[in-house]
Amino acid sequence: MNSQEIKKWIKNNLVMQEEARQITGQSVSAFNQSVATGKIIPFIEFGESRKTRLYLKADLEEYARKKKSAK
Repeated sequence: MNSQEIKKWIKNNLVMQEEARQITGQSVSAFNQSVATGKIIPFIEFGESRKTRLYLKADLEEYARKKKSAK
């Protein structure tokens, strides 16, 4: 993959927390709890004191489906 292909894949497949919460339909606190308990796992995480996390859209969509079917 060249850098343009990598950028395209990232734009199509990875999201930050705000979009991740929209996909899962969760509030900030509920989403953070799901991350803290390991129910949602970041695809990649940067930083020590101030973390930046990116989430895989497919994982979030699957989590949202499972969450809905559990109701």
